[in-house]
Amino acid sequence: MRVSCHKDKGFNLIELMIAMLIGLIILGAVLSIYISTIKASSDTVKSARLNYDLDSVMQLMVNDIRRAGHWGGAVTGSDANLNSFTTSTTNVNIRTLANPTVDPSPNVGDCILYAYDAGGLVAADANGDGLLGDDANEYYGFKLDRGAVWIRYSGATTANCSDGLWERITDENEVLVTNLQFSFLATAAQAAIANTQPALPALTATSRCLNFTANTVTNSINCATVTAGDDIAQKRMINIHLSGYVEGDMSVIKSLSNSVKVSNNRIYTAP
Repeated sequence: MRVSCHKDKGFNLIELMIAMLIGLIILGAVLSIYISTIKASSDTVKSARLNYDLDSVMQLMVNDIRRAGHWGGAVTGSDANLNSFTTSTTNVNIRTLANPTVDPSPNVGDCILYAYDAGGLVAADANGDGLLGDDANEYYGFKLDRGAVWIRYSGATTANCSDGLWERITDENEVLVTNLQFSFLATAAQAAIANTQPALPALTATSRCLNFTANTVTNSINCATVTAGDDIAQKRMINIHLSGYVEGDMSVIKSLSNSVKVSNNRIYTAP
């Protein structure tokens, strides 16, 4: 009787090392795909947050600036010279935070101030009566300060960006706003600035001034030649640039540009 013996063989050391190497390669590939997917998802979330914040701020600014000079007393036959919201202290003004009471030169600033008759929409004393009176809540504005956009909901004048009460409408810990520009005049295209803003397009809208007495038109917020008693009309166009990036990730950056016409032209008699 023959008895056959079979010796079982396992993997030798070399085979085990090759198997482990193949396994590590596969695991590395899976991890790489997973990390790439997570990063892509994170970038998508960041981009969505940036888009939402900047789009919302731009739309808010455009809609509110358009209301500048609204007068509750503007009824048929009323005298536009009596509009309390287009006087020298309530007219639309562009300033810079560095010089909050001085007209910038050139006329580009990071702060805009204006007034309008809120008609009771903002506070009890903003009553739509056509008069400013003690309605400090009828002075408004926007500015860039410490990486955030701020909105003004009260003040004493439209000539000082440091006056009044302001509130953040963006969170610099989430989205850092790096550039906010307002201008009455056309603005040239601007090259990209590293870690600050993408390239900005040219904005061609320009404010215009019509001197009815002298019958002259100036492509500017102010008429070229004005004497006391002249009747003046100002069509005010505001060009806006807004840029920002996701805090902690300068690769996710966005820029917006818009032009808004103030619905209410300023009509006054030159002093």
